[in-house]
Amino acid sequence: MSALPEPPLPEGDYPFIDQRYPLAELAMIEVPQSLQRLLIEQAEKNGEEIVRDVPVELRCISEQFGDAAFLIYWPRGHRMHMLAPSNFRQGNA
Repeated sequence: MSALPEPPLPEGDYPFIDQRYPLAELAMIEVPQSLQRLLIEQAEKNGEEIVRDVPVELRCISEQFGDAAFLIYWPRGHRMHMLAPSNFRQGNA
């Protein structure tokens, strides 16, 4: 599988659960399968479309996260990714 194509995002604040963080403090991470299912279900429930190859801000209401928002990115040929605080990234070289 090829490297994840990073979406061009302007400087600004982006959501992660119930807070917004500056882009400099965030990293694009692979979404765990269980969370991916939840995000897809929430998008369908809210009538939101997950557009492949385009960053999408999704709002979710769940027992696990309460009222939360995530910026997801699901490029074709790759698993779903999301912006999260950089300390969530694993395997940094």
